[in-house]
Amino acid sequence: MLHGHRTVAAVLAVLVTIFILFRPPRLNDLPPLPYLKVSAKASPDILNGTIGFQQVFVINLPSRTDRRDAMTLAAALSKIDVTWADGVTGEAVVDKAMPGDSWDKSISKGNRGSWRGHMNVLQSALILEDDADWDVRLKMQMQVFAQGARAFTQPVTGKPRITVADSYLDDDKLPLDLPVDTLPSNLRPALTPYGDSWDVLWLGHCGTEFPTRPSTAAEDPTSADTSTKAESPSHRPPLLRVVIPNDGTVPAPEHLKAHPFALQDPLAELYPPYTRIVHASSATTCTQAYAVSQQGARKLLWQFGLQSLTTGWDLMLRDWCDGLYHSAEVQGDGSTPPVCVTIQPPLFSHHFGKGAASDITAPGGGFVNKDKEMTPYVRLSVRLNMGRLVGGARDDGLVDQWPDEKREA
Repeated sequence: MLHGHRTVAAVLAVLVTIFILFRPPRLNDLPPLPYLKVSAKASPDILNGTIGFQQVFVINLPSRTDRRDAMTLAAALSKIDVTWADGVTGEAVVDKAMPGDSWDKSISKGNRGSWRGHMNVLQSALILEDDADWDVRLKMQMQVFAQGARAFTQPVTGKPRITVADSYLDDDKLPLDLPVDTLPSNLRPALTPYGDSWDVLWLGHCGTEFPTRPSTAAEDPTSADTSTKAESPSHRPPLLRVVIPNDGTVPAPEHLKAHPFALQDPLAELYPPYTRIVHASSATTCTQAYAVSQQGARKLLWQFGLQSLTTGWDLMLRDWCDGLYHSAEVQGDGSTPPVCVTIQPPLFSHHFGKGAASDITAPGGGFVNKDKEMTPYVRLSVRLNMGRLVGGARDDGLVDQWPDEKREA
């Protein structure tokens, strides 16, 4: 009898070993890239289901079940817990519900609905549009981004009121570029792994610029009249650029474009290949993904839920981050302008599926190939690798949509 028990135990042990060795690998089993591996500086909160934020909202029109299905699967494969927020059609937004300064302006139905959908989720959260895409290595990328972001949002150790970026407000002689692995230590954040003093982290966009001083951010010539905006004092964004070099998740320079017919991003010529930069937001457009802190949500809801609706939501957020709405009435004593941090190339991007139909405006100026799926800036796209990920593919079984071209030595 004892011999029989031992035989059964031995067989079970062999079966368990075989299962462990030969089971299909899961996404979490993928080995981290050498550069993006978990480090002592990384927060374990970034590895959770909300990537270190309180919630992750996805705005989705109930009629777009195709997008909901795709996002549901993409989030599940990335172990991201999303909360759905119903998108709003322009027809559902009555004139009386719009801020007073929009009544005498022609706001398109698409912009009306988009504005209301974003207003409905303005709270401490990461907000995604339902056609956003990202790399399978997103959480590892976010660990490095958090290190860079804290240079703008968290005081330096021993200097409780001064961030690394603050030094760049008063000293024009400091070098613009600071490698991420040379950043001085900062005080441990109490609220988020990305720091405690920020309004917006703009993680997914279709274009941004490096800040310049003095800020001469002009009104967008295509935007509606902005005469009702609060008069803005000189906005002095920090010029610091936190450099993430040798990032293998960044496409080669020839692929750094917002869409196939766009001009090449200036980043491609200013920095060596495979470089990513964290910096203060400037002239950033499109809202594929952005995080809002509690303090930022309150400011934005006051400004755009109650006061202003003049153009598309992303353009208003751009102007707000650029300081064009900054006033004592909004900011209390007027001494604290918005703190908006972005990254380029972006970590989230617009996925152009077959058909490439948008409910707001035509993507890529209408020039996107509607017969081919693509996502700018994202190499190992979750959406383009869904079938392989569901089948248990590892890194070497995934398709890189922006592979490096073979160059002659």
